[in-house]
Amino acid sequence: MSITWSKITIITPCYNEHVIVIKFLAALEQMLATLPYTFEIVVVNDCSNDNTLSLLKNFHFNSSNISLTIINLQYNVGHQAAIYQGFIYAQTSASNHFIVMDSDGEDAPGAIPLLLAHVDTDIVNVVRSHRRESLFFKFCYQIYKILFRLITGKRMNFGNFCLISRRVMEQAIFTGFPHFASFLSKQKCATKYIISPKEERLGGQSKMGYKKLFYHAIKSFMEYGTDIFLLFFKGFIVCMLLLLCCIGDVLYHKFITHTSIQQWMGITIIGLINLCVLCGGFFAIGLLLIHLYKQNTHFKTPIYELCSDGDTKETI
Repeated sequence: MSITWSKITIITPCYNEHVIVIKFLAALEQMLATLPYTFEIVVVNDCSNDNTLSLLKNFHFNSSNISLTIINLQYNVGHQAAIYQGFIYAQTSASNHFIVMDSDGEDAPGAIPLLLAHVDTDIVNVVRSHRRESLFFKFCYQIYKILFRLITGKRMNFGNFCLISRRVMEQAIFTGFPHFASFLSKQKCATKYIISPKEERLGGQSKMGYKKLFYHAIKSFMEYGTDIFLLFFKGFIVCMLLLLCCIGDVLYHKFITHTSIQQWMGITIIGLINLCVLCGGFFAIGLLLIHLYKQNTHFKTPIYELCSDGDTKETI
């Protein structure tokens, strides 16, 4: 398969966006029509139960350098898995670079020229200069970012909006990911960042509520599951060493100096035993969960029908 530097594939998941996705595509065309590339826009319809799919099938770009492909998922899988299905399709593309962005207008098309200025880089992430949510939501999001930094040692100041190379895209397909942005933060390759504001939705209410923010955070930590469970193993080792020291001290006082044992020492030993059991248990459970996740390959299966130019062309 020939690869060309001049074609860019844009992958955008979509669920029950109704006319919003059409407004987004129109705004996208206005920006892309002026750029010296050819673009394939891949809309991943996450089994919408409104008229989103019919609106997409009736939409056509007027610009000659832009084409539209619709992949319709057989059932709803969620935002991150929808991105993954887009990547599975994108393997067949002649593009060497891929842009991931949301279809509600919050990812500004105006940032795309800034992304394309760094096509020599494997990953270009878009960092938000400011957000439009409520103060409480921003507070919760800041707490999440602090926790992420403390637990993983990495900064999570970007989302799904990015430009990636084919190598990174194929790595994502091979390994899978519960959280795309967290997956990107783990990659050991050339990475750059550009700054762009988070725009207002083109209509309707944001789907990212507090419950989804919580699930979003949990999935980002899952990407670092091995590192997190390694912390429990280190905690187990430290607790075991302290426990051995305490037991040694008790034996020393009982059989060598024949002095009384302090009451707090017994409480400390019991506490350390409990911590050893907890850390060892969490580590063992973590190993089992990671093994099961690695063995689970269902996410690598295409679950979409391919629609292009308004007609269903292929069922996979």
